[in-house]
Amino acid sequence: MSSPTPSEPPTASTIYRPPHPIDVGFTLMGAKTVQRRSGVHWWTTNTPEGAATVAFRVVDGQVRADAWGLGTDWSLTQLPDLLGGSDDPGGFAPLDPVIDSLSDRFPTPRIGATGRWFEALATAVIGQRVVKVDAGASRTRLSWRHGDPAPGSPPVPLFPRPESILEITDHEFHMVGIERSRARALRVGAKYASRLERLGSVGSAEATSWLQKLPGIGPWTAALTTAVAGGDADAVPVGDLHIPRLVSYALAGEPNGDDERMLELLEPYAGHRQRVVRMLKLGGAGAPNHRPAPFRYDISAI
Repeated sequence: MSSPTPSEPPTASTIYRPPHPIDVGFTLMGAKTVQRRSGVHWWTTNTPEGAATVAFRVVDGQVRADAWGLGTDWSLTQLPDLLGGSDDPGGFAPLDPVIDSLSDRFPTPRIGATGRWFEALATAVIGQRVVKVDAGASRTRLSWRHGDPAPGSPPVPLFPRPESILEITDHEFHMVGIERSRARALRVGAKYASRLERLGSVGSAEATSWLQKLPGIGPWTAALTTAVAGGDADAVPVGDLHIPRLVSYALAGEPNGDDERMLELLEPYAGHRQRVVRMLKLGGAGAPNHRPAPFRYDISAI
């Protein structure tokens, strides 16, 4: 298995042999600090031990990973969880024809966990009330302008550290396409960054409840955060413009469902609702006029 082409020798390398097949697109859906370039997945993150870059690819069921930076040990230790190793979909069972059909496409629908709560919250905040393309552009510009250089000189930047977020002015946020309300929520997350990182030691329900006590953080942002950082397989993004219609159409043939109807239809899948939502999104199960774009296994496009 060939190694990703690095700009400098990696600090460490490893081969991870997971006991289950890996669907990287499914597992890392929503993880904005992981992006795919020329067949290699690049994870840049600020770990408790320092910045880290991990470049990995999956070949024949094995994961070859090269890492750079002071956070190398932490990030390589987290790699199995990132790739769904701590998630167990064993209790999940299809209860609808659509989900049964999608189970053939996603036979091991595992949810990954980055373990980086501030980054998960902040990147979710940037996606509030804007279309996906604009959110992605703002994240990229913010990272290039205000993030530290990533170890190993990868093709993707580090997301800014909390200290950097607190120093960015409203004008500078505006320059990258982030208006005042989202900037304010980003600063709140940065202010409580240390407390955020401790959410990994509590249950998903407690983490979700705590997150929603922060100004500017509602159920949609909290759900994305717990799903990405904590691997919460039951997180439901209430307040999304498209997902209620997607779920309602796929599970009941109703094209204009709301949050209440979505939650009603997902109730039989309690404990696995994030898993079901991902299956429906990536499977293109929406109504004809609201059908998601075909998934191309490009993490930066999710």
